[in-house]
Amino acid sequence: MSRIHILDKSLASKIAAGEVVERPESVLKELLENSIDAGATMITVHIIEGGKRLIKVVDNGAGIAKEDAPLAFLRHATSKISTEDDLERIMTMGFRGEALASISAVSRVTLRTRRPGEIEGTSVIIEGGSEPVISDDGCPEGTSIEIKDLFYNTPARLKFLRGAEAEYGRILEIFKKIALVNPDKRFRIIHGSGRPLDAMPGTLRQRIADLFGVEASQLIEIDTPDLKGFIGNHELTYPTPKYVNTYVNGRWVRDRSINRAILEGFGQLLDPGRHPFVVLDLITPPEDVDVNIHPTKSEVRFKNTRYVYDIVKYAVRGALTNSSTRPVSYEKSQTFRTSAPQMQRPFLAEEGAPYGNTASVTPPPAFEFIGSDEATKNPEFLRLNIIGQLWGEFIVAETPERDGIIYIIDQHGAAERCAYEKLKERFSSGTVRSQALLLPEQFETTPDEKEEVQKALPRLTEMGFEVVPFGPSLKSGGETFLIKSVPDILSSRASAGLVMDLSQELSVYGGSSRIDEKIESALMRVACHSVVRGPRPMSRQEGQALLKDLSKVDFSGHCPHGRPVVKKISRSELEAVFKR
Repeated sequence: MSRIHILDKSLASKIAAGEVVERPESVLKELLENSIDAGATMITVHIIEGGKRLIKVVDNGAGIAKEDAPLAFLRHATSKISTEDDLERIMTMGFRGEALASISAVSRVTLRTRRPGEIEGTSVIIEGGSEPVISDDGCPEGTSIEIKDLFYNTPARLKFLRGAEAEYGRILEIFKKIALVNPDKRFRIIHGSGRPLDAMPGTLRQRIADLFGVEASQLIEIDTPDLKGFIGNHELTYPTPKYVNTYVNGRWVRDRSINRAILEGFGQLLDPGRHPFVVLDLITPPEDVDVNIHPTKSEVRFKNTRYVYDIVKYAVRGALTNSSTRPVSYEKSQTFRTSAPQMQRPFLAEEGAPYGNTASVTPPPAFEFIGSDEATKNPEFLRLNIIGQLWGEFIVAETPERDGIIYIIDQHGAAERCAYEKLKERFSSGTVRSQALLLPEQFETTPDEKEEVQKALPRLTEMGFEVVPFGPSLKSGGETFLIKSVPDILSSRASAGLVMDLSQELSVYGGSSRIDEKIESALMRVACHSVVRGPRPMSRQEGQALLKDLSKVDFSGHCPHGRPVVKKISRSELEAVFKR
């Protein structure tokens, strides 16, 4: 019995029609969604020349009946909706019946399909929208579809495609987005003769590790009736929203209200301009969301946008609060603490040793403050006497006068400011010092990431990095790079993640008027990575070195990201608190 039918004109007119074939990635998206709708549990993708020469998708799904196979290439031919009411409760990935018609009009298509239990299958060949050639075929159960020579008959569109590796980067991104939300299925992709990326069935946590290499310890689970998935912790952030993956009922979407809700949920845990790692699927009744507003089905409209916003925001906020081992601040007036503050008495050990309980703690690496012969610009810091430390993160110091001032200093923010000012001065004067690594650090990239690194190489060199290609990446499909030298302030720290972040930032505006802004942001990142982050005891020598460095920079009381570094409390203010 035929399942595919042509929609009547009245129903077809209510579908948000449009061109769904923009480039190879959009072709692959449509084919993968068809495989998922067919119930496939194993999907294999073959790509040649970034999809311009070949895109082939093979699945073990339900297949297509012989009488339906040629109908699948007609516009508005679909098995997924029949009436206008069906548009109100769409749960399949596809429903318009436009994709195969659009694809076959600009390529050479071969479809081979066989339904389970049938003796033989069917082959359909169409070139550039011509009449289909139909024949019997001894193919395996499921469906195989080959898209060859995309845009061969529309050269004006072909010339707008990018290089093979750049197009493959886009393909890989959409492949990962669809594979991510279907962890129970096996996804495999092969580009040319390269090593395949193979994601075996498992849990969502395992799928995230397979596709992105994110460790389980960096993930925080969200599991509510309305929202499921994972977010990265506050340390797993990126300069672009590339790793924010949001879905509605298993469909990948771009939605500004959801993205804003995620950022609001993280609050001040995210540095300005940084974006989290997110994989979240919003579960909602199909009648409460309209997926029929954009040709590629990548945008949706909710009946109650505010309700969706609140669901996402408070689910993210709650997950971060419950998983946090340190204070989590969202608004300036609201702080969540997991323990009462403890004042640590300094310098109980011999001079120069870290204070606090060091018997069972491995001594952390020393702070690396930058020495300077510059004239003192803020002598007030040289007069301070350090009297303690709060939570391993804040230095408490006082002026020597009886009616003096208490200084509370964010040690990370202060050290970051000092490193940033020195690095900015060296960059401006072209005197950034590099330190050669004894063992070069290696990292692998996807095709898109390879392009970003290559664009950013001149700027990275100016910052003191020496990054060189080291051959194709067997794991990610792009390039393997070696970091041979780093700025001297980073010589004791792993830098691969930082180089990737800087490359993303610098490649976006590499030739525009905003490059200075991006370079400044990149210098902030280098400075941030050059100093110790998180709680740790400090020795008297380290504390004094920090105060000395603060005295020698143009210091406005804020870190490079704009957060306050120093809080001053006068004796009179303190006495007023206690009504003395």
